Amino acid sequence: MREEGFAQGDEVRLTVEILVPATQVGRIIGKGGQNVRELQRATSSIIKLPEQGASSGDEVTVHIIGTFYAVQSAQRRIRAMVSQVPGGRPPRGGPLREKRDQ
Repeated sequence: MREEGFAQGDEVRLTVEILVPATQVGRIIGKGGQNVRELQRATSSIIKLPEQGASSGDEVTVHIIGTFYAVQSAQRRIRAMVSQVPGGRPPRGGPLREKRDQ
């Protein structure tokens, strides 16, 4: 059965980049990676953070990969984590491109 040109079981995967303050990356990662693992588990998305020391600016790019709903959920959760900190700016960014898993 096909619906709107997609075979059953095929899902469109999005890659989204958002900018977060470099000072907040540790908060997103959490102790021993606990926060990012929980975020990935809860949202069914993949979160890719820059390597330590890879950024030289005030903001770093966080990549979120998953279905539309997974990416939206992960973005909301990251924005909430960052905005809880005094002086934390909400992340900027949004959908960049769509990729279909093959």
